[in-house]
Order: sequence, then C-alpha cells, then structure tokens
Amino acid sequence: MKSRVSLLATRIAAIQEEFSRSEIREAVKLLKQQSSTSEAQAQLAHDWVNRGSKPKRKRKTKPIEAQRSKAVLDLAQEDPEKYAVLSEFDILLRKGSILPEVMELKMLGKSLSKTFSSKSSRREVISKLMKVLAERPLPEIREVITAILSTRKSENDDSDYYKLAQFIITGKAPAAQRQKTV
Repeated sequence: MKSRVSLLATRIAAIQEEFSRSEIREAVKLLKQQSSTSEAQAQLAHDWVNRGSKPKRKRKTKPIEAQRSKAVLDLAQEDPEKYAVLSEFDILLRKGSILPEVMELKMLGKSLSKTFSSKSSRREVISKLMKVLAERPLPEIREVITAILSTRKSENDDSDYYKLAQFIITGKAPAAQRQKTV
C-alpha cells in the first residue's frame, strides 16, 4: 500500500514539474466539467482551482496632490476659505515638505489636543491632525500654520508651489519674496 502512495506522490511531483500551475488548473477544471465525482478529483479540484485563482489586487492610491483628509473634504461646502487653507496645508504635510517626521506631527497634534492619539501611521496622524485643526476657528488655524511655515528649514523654500501654498494659507507672500520686491 505504501509503495502505491509513494508511486502516486512521484507521479504528482512529475506532473507539477512538467506542467505549469495554470495548465494543471485548467486540466482539473476540465475533469470537473466532465462530472467526475471521485473523491480524489474533488480534492484536486479544490486544491488546484481555488488556490491562487484570484490574483491579489494592488491597492490604487491617488497621487499625493489628490489626497485629502476627510475632515478637510467636509469643509469644501460649509467653509470654503478654511477648506482652501487646510487643503494646502494637508498637501504640504502629505508630501513631507513640512514636518517630515511622524514624531513632529504627533507633537503638534498633542500640543493642539490633549486627546490626540499617537499610535498611528503617518497618514492617520495627518488625518487626525486635520480633524483637530478643522474644528478650530480660521484665525487660529492660520496662526498655527504660519508658525510651522516660519520654522521650516529647507532649500526648497523658493519653490513656486511653496510660495503659492504659503500665500493661500497666510494671505501674504513669503518673507523672502517680500524682501526681494522691496
């Protein structure tokens, strides 16, 4: 009896080496369609047809510029001015242009709210931070963001996108640009 099982195992191994997974899967499906009802064929059908038949889909992610926190999106209709300010700030955070470290985001969140949770991913921390900021009045939001932007140290300070974002958020051109125009 054991020699028959060994022989069968050897044949199965040879089939697996000779044929691809998809070919074996198709052959088992063909047997299934022919109404073969043996227990061995049913087991083969289950093992080969169901295993790996559905490829895992990659999660589609929006480009960073298109991502927004739910709290920010909710402001689009009810408070467009606050939406514009927080939307630009949200993009800068997600790109890592400002506060690139998660710890910096968590510290800001904790300084704004005692109940700010710190056990999250960067993306979740940004969303929670946006929710906290969305609940604040616009002048306070601008004050917080202006303080963050003024301490920002980067060689990209002169980028056009940064200048536009700072203008939208604070209502003023960046300090370096104002000095150049004077």
